[in-house]
Amino acid sequence: MHIINEENQKFLNSYKKVVKKFFDGELVDNELENYQNQKLNEILEYVYNNSKYYKNALEAYKNKFGSYTLQTMKELPFTTKETLRDADIDILSQPIHKNAYYYETTGTTGKATPCPRSMIDVMSSNITISLMYKQVFESVFGDEKPVVGVYGPTEIHSFGDTLGNVCHNLDLCAVKAWPYSPIIGFEKALELIKKLNIQVIMCTPGLSMTLLKAAKVHGYDIKKDFNIKMFMLTGEMCTEPMINNIEKLWGAKVFNFLYGSQEALVMATCNKNGKMNIFPHNYIYEVINYETEEVIGQEGEGELVVTMLNPGGKPLIRYRTGDIVKIGINPNGPIPSPEIEILGRVKDRILLGGVEYKASDIEKAIMTNIANCLGYQMIIDNPDGLDHVEIKIEMLEREYENSGILQEIEKRFNEYFNIKNTVSFSDELNPVIYTGSLVSWKAARIIDKRTKKAAYDDLERMSAKDIISKEVIKTK
Repeated sequence: MHIINEENQKFLNSYKKVVKKFFDGELVDNELENYQNQKLNEILEYVYNNSKYYKNALEAYKNKFGSYTLQTMKELPFTTKETLRDADIDILSQPIHKNAYYYETTGTTGKATPCPRSMIDVMSSNITISLMYKQVFESVFGDEKPVVGVYGPTEIHSFGDTLGNVCHNLDLCAVKAWPYSPIIGFEKALELIKKLNIQVIMCTPGLSMTLLKAAKVHGYDIKKDFNIKMFMLTGEMCTEPMINNIEKLWGAKVFNFLYGSQEALVMATCNKNGKMNIFPHNYIYEVINYETEEVIGQEGEGELVVTMLNPGGKPLIRYRTGDIVKIGINPNGPIPSPEIEILGRVKDRILLGGVEYKASDIEKAIMTNIANCLGYQMIIDNPDGLDHVEIKIEMLEREYENSGILQEIEKRFNEYFNIKNTVSFSDELNPVIYTGSLVSWKAARIIDKRTKKAAYDDLERMSAKDIISKEVIKTK
């Protein structure tokens, strides 16, 4: 049993009261704003006094500590992914030995950054997640206690510890395995699903489809050999049409259940209705224009910026997540908190016919009303000066005789984007599509042959190819 020290116990006692008010719908309006204003000034003092990076970055603002509000905080500097790479351990507000866990970003497209977590980080994040997921599990299983497969990306990722802890809080057996690992692999991961009667799998959207392909390779009948009732997906953009598709593939309930990052922890989780709620008792959320950096507000559509409010190992101030989101109030939602939709990364935007589109626009155009799809890839070229898109989709065998699928996607692309396109079936897509959660949606799904490409796109594409060349991802 972990012994909680006096400082952490004091935080926990106070935090439990805040969480109760949040879930009871009492932490709203003026009380919520007052709470966030207070926590904002406390965390500014905390990082200034404990982080070498923030000591320097906030020096010009320290005279206003104690008086910042949600309205005036926009004068504070942003923290970016580049900031984290440059600052390295100087961004930390606690030395490594005072933290409970150490993680890193994958480092596939640049220097890996340290992401240690203190017990305060763990408690504040996991208590909230556990209370959210209690409702989700009960909506599918009632009083039954299913075995949960936690199929994460790597051993040094927080995925396993965080979700293993949540399962512990909910009195659920968690099986932590990494299909991408050369020690586990897909064959062993599938064997465990059958042998242990795993009914819930937590993984990425891409992995849920790759597992199905691997099951076919290894001779499993997913209906006869497995008893999977629910998938909980995270780590990649997952639109509603993709959720519907995966539900059809597996015959299981699917939730896009968690939005977070190594750097900023869990910023939103799904409710029992399948929508995502944010946690204003843990973060201040800002939506900004990603081109001008102008603050749109705490609701609306734009790039998400978060300020972490709990005094853990590495609180971040005005951290630009690089993700495009839409935040709004749902007065009829089961959780008294705004809902958030993740629309893709800022860097995943694509120009088609001179018009800029988000990753979610592309996926919705391909996947709406499509079932039993195992993956897709889009190739963009402009040999005659006009953009042309070639879309390849991989389906379950029985769908290849249905040419109406191709016609439907082609029609939708014409309506949405008004550009030339061709759609075809593919027996085996480029394996680079399996790298989505390890690199990016764009690197995995888009091949852009046009001459003008950002250097970052090339780097991500090379990183994805490098992962494939090392045979990190295998289904055979």
